[in-house]
Amino acid sequence: MSRGASDERVEALVRLLGLERPERPRLLSELVAHREVHVLLPDGEVPAGGYPTAVLVHGHSPLGYDYFRSANEVYVKGAPVAELLREAGFAVVLPAMRGFGATMDPADRALGLEHSCERLARQRLLAGGTLLGDRVRDLMELLDALERDGRFDLERVVVAGYSGGGTAALFHAACDARVHHVILLSALCTARHSLLATRHCLCNYVPGLLTFGDWGDVAALVAPRRLTIVHGERDGVFPFAGARAAFAAVQAAYEALGCEENAQFLEQPGGHEPYPEVLWQCAGVGGKRANVRCEEELA
Repeated sequence: MSRGASDERVEALVRLLGLERPERPRLLSELVAHREVHVLLPDGEVPAGGYPTAVLVHGHSPLGYDYFRSANEVYVKGAPVAELLREAGFAVVLPAMRGFGATMDPADRALGLEHSCERLARQRLLAGGTLLGDRVRDLMELLDALERDGRFDLERVVVAGYSGGGTAALFHAACDARVHHVILLSALCTARHSLLATRHCLCNYVPGLLTFGDWGDVAALVAPRRLTIVHGERDGVFPFAGARAAFAAVQAAYEALGCEENAQFLEQPGGHEPYPEVLWQCAGVGGKRANVRCEEELA
């Protein structure tokens, strides 16, 4: 796969998503004030070059951006994984996926619903866009804000997402080359094994996606950057067989660029889970490793 062909594929995916850039760039302080993002900063002075940065995207949880610091299932060594990363020197950025938390539609909140995915997805489809495209745009806007802020090292930014948050992280990394390492926690599959096999939230659907390829083909656009798939053998939401099938497309893309070591599939014995111990190991240790071979080849 040549870089030119990859660029054309990215542009095609951007069109399918209905991805639109914001009219006015917002500062990180604005995103925080509007409760769209929460930021955990390490103690002490900002290191030269900025903080190594981990963006953790929650799944379908009413906790929203609090998920990676409040949910019992994300604790490691008695502490939430977000706090462990902060203590390890990472700036931990916790965005609220559009349709959750402060970005919910007030009418849905009044009804006692946990999110506004269905309402917002229908509205965006009528306007020729997608809710997934809006979530990708939000993550791009977040990286724009981190870049302007100056305290964050975007040369080492890790974006990790669980379940639906992994879907947003995947499509974001495919469209935004600034993502150095993307970690998908229980979030990769094929349409045949997942979206076509059972009923999923409308926020997962992109009209015309199968004319482009499948989720594995989207993940292939991350090459040659680091991509880590963490998936359970008993996952009932995104079945394991589909995750392995999608990863085959990923492997082909990385092998074509001679960077197969930058894509890994970490098989787990569990089900549809966030696997915080694996996230901690991959982001906290592996997130600081440079992709020397690939960077040299593409320089």
